[in-house]
Parts: sequence; structure tokens; C-alpha cells
Amino acid sequence: MIPESPIFYVKVRRVVRKSIVIFSLFVVLLLAACGESGSTNEASVEANEETEANSKEVLAEEDFDKMYSNPKEYKGYEVEFTGQVFVDPERDDSGVYLQVYAKPEQFEQNTIVAYEDSNFDVKVDDFVKVIGIVKDEFEGENLMGGTITAPFIEATSIEVVDYITAVAPTIKEVVVDETIDQHGMEVTLQKIEFAEVETRVYMKITNNTNETVYFDGFGAKLISGSTQYETKDNFGSGLPEIPFNILAGIEAEGVLTYPAIEEQSGTFTLHAEGYSDNWELDFKPYVFEVEVE
Repeated sequence: MIPESPIFYVKVRRVVRKSIVIFSLFVVLLLAACGESGSTNEASVEANEETEANSKEVLAEEDFDKMYSNPKEYKGYEVEFTGQVFVDPERDDSGVYLQVYAKPEQFEQNTIVAYEDSNFDVKVDDFVKVIGIVKDEFEGENLMGGTITAPFIEATSIEVVDYITAVAPTIKEVVVDETIDQHGMEVTLQKIEFAEVETRVYMKITNNTNETVYFDGFGAKLISGSTQYETKDNFGSGLPEIPFNILAGIEAEGVLTYPAIEEQSGTFTLHAEGYSDNWELDFKPYVFEVEVE
């Protein structure tokens, strides 16, 4: 009888979401409705404000962070940013209203976004690219009764994008497509992507055996020079994860995420381990050496 395979404990990784509950966005809608139904003088004021808004420039990238300390100072400026929706969108006949973290990786820069398309397909946890005008500062309360403020953006364009586009754009891509086969368990290093905030390793595991095989992706090491990098949590990215146990005849693909590596050239070594239910088979570590120019 073949002995039972060892139990590998998988870390339960949860991202504790900072949940800031702001007073209903209908307050914003009410203010907007009052403006539309007001007197001729009010309409004139709105027209002047619109003219002023159109006369201002696009907010410089280096000034974007400053906007959050005093949004009123940047009224009328056009902004362009990517972020993540962190509460369920609100909708009415006039449009859709979002709360977005402009820095989702740190759960920071809460931003209120209004878009005049109630049919726009967006949901909580989506990443979005927003282009719009800073209309005002929105003020509300959190669950503890404290006052919080956030920029209120009237979007002219919103696009749902993926995690990589929003948070960690690829700076450099190295295609490898190298496969190591041991006893019918094939491990393929497909490519490596370098980004400013992380490094991504794309893998494929093919089980051509009649047994269940196991791939320890969490324990895989990426080595550059004399530095060893460990995998890091990337729970909210939506990137596919490699399953630990892979049944006979199954092919699985996924992404291992590592910290950002400043030096993106030289020799990189990926050291990973795999096992099988058949203890009579001797598996060596799967070691890939990649030269990056």
C-alpha cells in the first residue's frame, strides 16, 4: 500500500478591507437636483462654474496626491487615475455612483465618482480607469462618527480594466517557455514580468501521471544575485493561483507573485518543488535558470 502523502498547510490569506462608510451618495444627487431646478441666477452660477472648470488644466501627476488634503483647491481640474471599487455601486435614473480607492494596494485615497450612465457595468472589487473633473469635496461620517472627506469626481469616462493595468503595469517581460519533466509531472516556466511594485512568474503544471501530484507554489523561491525572494500575498488581484494538488490528467496554470526587484537583468533562478502520491518516485527540485538582458 502506498503511504498517504504529507499534509501541506496552506496559509489562509485574507486582506482586511478598510471599510469606510460614507453618508448616502444620494446627498450628492439631491444637491445636483436642487441646482438643476433652481432659479435663473443659480443656473448662471453653474454656467460660470462650468466655464471656470473648462478653463483649468489637467491635474499634474505629481499634484494628484495633494488633492486629497484639500479637494476644494482643485475644483475644475481634470484628473485621470486608476483604482478599485470597494463598496457596491449605487444607481438611479441619472447614473452610477462609486467609491474608489485610487491607491488600492494600500487601501488609500477614497474617491467619490459619479458617472452619467446608470447601465454602466461595474461592481465591487472591479478595477477602473477614470477620467473626469474635480467637482467638489464630499464630506460624510464613518461608523465611529468621525468626519471624513473625499474628492468628488464627475467622470466623463470610466473603463473597467484588469489588475495589472490598474496597479502593476508590466515594465519588462521575459518569455521563457522552458519545461522540466520528472516522472510525468511537467513544470513549465512560461514567462517573468517585472513591474514597479512586484514581480510576476507565470507557471503551468501538467500531470501526465495516474496519481495526484502536488506543487508547492507558496514555497517557490526566486533568486537574483545573492538575494532570495519569497512569494507574497496577492489576494485581491484576481490573478490565477496554481492549485496545490493537481489530479491525474489535469493541466493547471497560475501566477506566483514576488516583491519588486530593482535590478531587472542578470541571472534569475526559480527553485520550486513537486511531489506525488507515489512515494517510490524520487523528485528533485525544479530549478530554472533564466538570463535576463
